[in-house]
Order: sequence, then C-alpha cells, then structure tokens
Amino acid sequence: MSASAIAIVRLEEKHLTTAQILSTAVNWPHRRQDWSFALKLGRGLAAMDRDSLVGTIIWWPFGQHYARFGMLVVSPSMQRRGVGRFLIEAALRDAGGRTVLLNATVEGLPLYEKFGYKPIGVVRQHQAANTVPASAPLPEGASFKPMQKTDLDAVITLDEQAAGFRRAGLLRALKKIGKGIILEQGGEIAAWSFLRRFGHGYVIGPVGARREMAARALIARWISDRSEFRRIDVPLSSGLSPWLEDQGLARAGEVVAMALGEPPIPLATGPRLFALANQGLG
Repeated sequence: MSASAIAIVRLEEKHLTTAQILSTAVNWPHRRQDWSFALKLGRGLAAMDRDSLVGTIIWWPFGQHYARFGMLVVSPSMQRRGVGRFLIEAALRDAGGRTVLLNATVEGLPLYEKFGYKPIGVVRQHQAANTVPASAPLPEGASFKPMQKTDLDAVITLDEQAAGFRRAGLLRALKKIGKGIILEQGGEIAAWSFLRRFGHGYVIGPVGARREMAARALIARWISDRSEFRRIDVPLSSGLSPWLEDQGLARAGEVVAMALGEPPIPLATGPRLFALANQGLG
C-alpha cells in the first residue's frame, strides 16, 4: 500500500486501543490511559489504510502563537512510505502558522529537518526501576507543601515565565490526574513539580524552580516517596543529569528539541524549567 492511498482523518478515542498497539510495536511505554490523556489535551490526526489505523500524530495548541507536536507513530509495516510526512503536513496545516515545538529521536531528525525544523536543545531521559532514597539539601527557610487548587494560578504564571508561553490547560490537567508539590521559601513559591502515573510507572514533571537547589529538593522528594519505577526528562542545559545519575536514575536516551519558527523566549530574570511533563508534551 502506497502513502497516496492513505486517508488522514481526526484521531478519536475509538482509535486509541490500536494506537497503543502501534506505540508498543515501536517500544514506547505508553498505556492506553496515556494516549487518552494526550488526546484530550490536544488535537489528533490518524492515517488510515481503509479501516486500519497505520499512523498518528497529536498536536497541542498553546494560545495563538505556539504549538507542540508529539505522538507521531507509524506502523512498522508502513514506515519509509511517506506516512509520517503526510501526518506532519496535515498537522502543520491544522496548527495554522504557529511556531511548532517538538522533541525528535535520532531516527526522526532527517524528516523534521526537511520541513525546516531547527535544533534548540537536547533532552535526556533518566529512569530507574527501583529507586532508592535520594538526598538534596533544602534551601534555607524552605518547606514542602502539597499543591492545592488555589495554588494553580500562581504556578501557571511562574510556568509561563519559565516556558515562554502559557500552558494553563496542561498544568490543570496534570493536577487532576496526579499530585503536585510546592517548595515555599520566604512566603513565595520557590519551586513546583508534578508526579503522575505514566508508562511503566511514574513520571516526574514538569519541574520549575527559581534555583537548581530547589529543583533538586523537589525531585529528591518524589524519588524517595516510593520504590516504583520513576522517569524524568530533563533539558541537558538544566545541569541535572550527573546529579540524577548519582541518585540512581540511569540515562535512558536522548532526543533533540526542535522548533519550526521563532522559539519562545522565557523571562530572563524568571524561574527555569528543569524537567518536562514528558518528551511528547514538553
């Protein structure tokens, strides 16, 4: 079957059981619930060979100026036939001229480069099947606090300063399905983070903080809470990778952060993002 015979339609909840099978075939850890969460937050497209799902992409709008692409997967039997290119072209039309961000595997780099994407960083994944108690000193005068609904507006504002664009819907959704924690210092939020079920266990992120010490303290708290599988995706620029290895979270791969269009500009004097929600969502 050639790609010219493929129909691009809206990805719907009814497609997701098959989508999860496709992602398992290419060694993604995503559960059916992870697919559903991603689709509810964004807009999905499906590549159909008659009645069979052979490829997907989901994109998430962040206002009128930015979007993120992810969940691009093509059936192994249909790879190298142009299906991925068709899906990206359709998603770009759908995104309506927004700057588009994504994280690309080494295998996917050549395809994205053909569309004009430029590298803007590297993201490294760390994980551990059985985490051990981690240690990181608390900043002086700081204390942990469970994130409440009343904290979300302040967290959303800080996250916008760190990311360079507003992600209110994503953060509210993460709070609903997972847990949030805040590090307070001097009556202000010094750092914030989320933990949720994902893939083989739990994913830590996003993590934002005014200082690296505060980010480490929050991550150490999540690592030490339980013994189940933990995963975290950190920008290489965060400087956290060596420390994570010291805490028992081994390197598990890298992706290239890319942008098509002018990338967002975080507030220079504001907080930083030290970890992603995960590689797809950013």
